[in-house]
Amino acid sequence: MTIKSKTNALKMGAITAAILSAASGHAVLAEDIGFVLAGPDIYYRTEADMFTVLAEAAGHDVTVANSEYSPSKELANVEDFIARGVDIIVLLSGNAESGTQAAERAAEAGIPIFFVAALPSPAGYDIPTGMVSGDWIGMGHTIGTQIGAAHPGENIALIEGVYGQGIAEMIHQGFEEGVAESGGDNTIVLESSGGWSRNGGLEVTQDYLASDQEFSVIYAMNEEMMAGAIQALDEAGRSGEMSLYSSNGKEIGWEWMEEGIMLGTVANPPTLEADLVFQMVERFIAGEEFPRHVYNVQPMLTAENIDTAVPWDIDNYIAKRDAGELDNDLMSQTEITSMATWSPSN
Repeated sequence: MTIKSKTNALKMGAITAAILSAASGHAVLAEDIGFVLAGPDIYYRTEADMFTVLAEAAGHDVTVANSEYSPSKELANVEDFIARGVDIIVLLSGNAESGTQAAERAAEAGIPIFFVAALPSPAGYDIPTGMVSGDWIGMGHTIGTQIGAAHPGENIALIEGVYGQGIAEMIHQGFEEGVAESGGDNTIVLESSGGWSRNGGLEVTQDYLASDQEFSVIYAMNEEMMAGAIQALDEAGRSGEMSLYSSNGKEIGWEWMEEGIMLGTVANPPTLEADLVFQMVERFIAGEEFPRHVYNVQPMLTAENIDTAVPWDIDNYIAKRDAGELDNDLMSQTEITSMATWSPSN
């Protein structure tokens, strides 16, 4: 049986199984799922681990492949899963263009592909079976508005994520819009990629501190890079001089806000994001309808509302999930029907 025939047969079988198991609401078919990871970033790793825990608990087999931030390796990983004849592919893409190529390959093979966190390029938006992403422009807008209102007239240094993926570019776009709309008259005087890593955040902040630019606000696009920024400030004897903001809402960020080291972060927990794409996959297997594209839930967190934060820790997340304390129901999320266009940064 060809891969495409096998997949179509599985879809028909899934619909029949869903009817037989409608009372329980659980899919009964075990699927072989390939999960392609952009790189070793802790966000991505948590996403894959959370998905694997939920999928294996539902009886599926999950194999994770790491692309090490290489577009060519990402495409090779997808092609390897296609050659192996997996039933479903979940892709956390590190590059929008290779993501689109991967989606095209999967579609040609008749294998459903779900994107999580990052999206394909705009040209490939209509290809994936389902997508869960951050509202990256919205995230940037939220933090930009917060900073502009709280620090009018102050210069800002940005520590950005990996370029070419689309995430950093869209956060930057939203950030500029938010700062402008706040009326704070702020200026972004420095911007560079920290590659989503602590070491990247350290090196970029060291370069910023050594520059002749004056700034008093640092926005790092994730807590890993912020950890590097905090280390650089500590080593330079300049702790407490800057107003610090981040994104992701990781537990270490909660601690920094409680201690007054960081003032705020926009959360986009990978645990919740993985949960939403898992629910998409389950509904697809069961032959049930689902919104094809939804955003992760991403509130602004400060010291005043840390008690509402969604855990990154998988055990803590599952405990809250089982207790019904999370806004994690896929079918209650707003369906997104288009994506923003963006231009790659240098």
